Amino acid sequence: MLFWRVVPPLPRIRTEALSQLAEGFRGRGRGVLLEHIGRAEALAGEVEARLEYPADWVIFRITGERPEMDAPALVSGASLLSDLSAIVERLCEAAGLRDHEVAEETEGADELAQRWNISRKTIDRWRRQGLVARRVRDAQNQAHVVFSRMASEAFAARRPDLLDRAGGFSRIDEGTRGEMLRRAARYHDALGCSLSQSAERLARRFDRSHEAIRQLLMRHEAERVLRGEARIFDDPPPLSDRAQRAIERGWRRGIEPAVLMKRYRRSRAGIHRIVGEQRARRLRALDLGRITPEAATLSERALEEVLTAPPVLALEPASAPRDTRELVEFMRIRVVPVAVEERARARAEQALRARALRTVGELSSTFPEASLLDRAETDLRWAAALRALLARTHLRLIVETLESSLGVDLGMMRSAEAVDLIGAGLIAARSSLDAFDPWKAGRLAAGIGLAVNRAGAALQRRREPEAADRRRAQVLLASGSRAPDWTQLISPWRIAVDPDPRFAGICALLEGSPGGHGAFLRARFGLGGEPPRTLAEVAAAAGQTIMQAGRRERSAVRAALAAARAG
Repeated sequence: MLFWRVVPPLPRIRTEALSQLAEGFRGRGRGVLLEHIGRAEALAGEVEARLEYPADWVIFRITGERPEMDAPALVSGASLLSDLSAIVERLCEAAGLRDHEVAEETEGADELAQRWNISRKTIDRWRRQGLVARRVRDAQNQAHVVFSRMASEAFAARRPDLLDRAGGFSRIDEGTRGEMLRRAARYHDALGCSLSQSAERLARRFDRSHEAIRQLLMRHEAERVLRGEARIFDDPPPLSDRAQRAIERGWRRGIEPAVLMKRYRRSRAGIHRIVGEQRARRLRALDLGRITPEAATLSERALEEVLTAPPVLALEPASAPRDTRELVEFMRIRVVPVAVEERARARAEQALRARALRTVGELSSTFPEASLLDRAETDLRWAAALRALLARTHLRLIVETLESSLGVDLGMMRSAEAVDLIGAGLIAARSSLDAFDPWKAGRLAAGIGLAVNRAGAALQRRREPEAADRRRAQVLLASGSRAPDWTQLISPWRIAVDPDPRFAGICALLEGSPGGHGAFLRARFGLGGEPPRTLAEVAAAAGQTIMQAGRRERSAVRAALAAARAG
């Protein structure tokens, strides 16, 4: 009897630019194709799932040749990771790669699964998440996949959390589940333990994660309710979204966890988990704009050099007049940009946003780590401060371009109209800041001028029918109307990570306070001309533990808010 071995099909390439690239592999020499394989494997270790990459740059990284594209499409990092293994497997097929040629530097899928203590299905699933496979043929010309040590180690270094979860995972069998539930009931009856406390005890006893046991107990409680049985635990019902947002607001206002615990009948761990989930949800929802591949792929050493450049460390608190007339006058002040400073700050601003995106991508979906949340928020505060410095030198350009495009004088308009025009100009400038590539030749002013000019032309087309219908006497821009915060218009993520805007003015009032609250807030949030710091960095500088620094922060925030309320 003959048995036919089924050859696994090549995985489909979903990204159009990469699909077109793969069509040209057959006509290339074998040596060139082998070089492409090494380049593509190396690229997989650098791509970040939440970033976007120009298609011409991706093709250049794989082939070493940059194609001519008038407007290269942007490829999401997740799509690129999903297709890189498929690209490499097609390269291997085109090169006719044999297993004996790569035997010393590769291992089979079953060997890798055994080494990582995972299933073969998990290996196949990870090929769509950046684990790059090579497709080789044996002596019988049968195809199978192998993995180079470089590719597997790069994936392991980039996704250690994934390997830890998958490698340590085993399902809870029915016998163990029943024993856990019996013990949980005894913990409650005999010791008065809550559901979370019982889960913590069971996690230690059965060597499982606290969250896995907590979810198991919660499902069991829900099943009892559906059967009409009484709940084992008398824990308070789940909090509404509104209550959870209120807890996070209270935490930001420096309210002690003990107060929140009593108010909402939650444990300290429960309060911290809710705060972490709310912070993580806000960070994941942010639109941080486009980031260049160079910023996204900086090594740790290169990132350190970018962030320690003198123009990056020398910050100036951004002035944001809240009166429309004062804002227009402020924007008319000429500030001469310095090319070296502009390039250094633009590189650091993009690098910080890229690092924040990577950090947010590392957050746990069930219990986000406070240090990672703080790192991401601090990076975004620093990036916003740098972006304000970059935009400050071009505010006059924005005003003059708007007035030239529309044929108006912002100082001779009604406040509402002036605010609309300024907002449109700043939003156009924001798109230029996103698109600016400080690793290439060129200046930021050119992009801002073009973007604001286009925005002005679009506004003019909308204004023409209205202007034709009415003639009005000239008016003088009056004082007293509220202006938008121009720094938030160019860095929209600021509202999610910045402290109370009153803190900048309150720090001077708190200078002589016994707890040194003003100095602490300036160092923590970058309000005194220096970059903001994480809580861990502030604690290390003061020779304190993170818990001590946390208590000091809550005390400083409460003091600042009390001073603000007192006028």
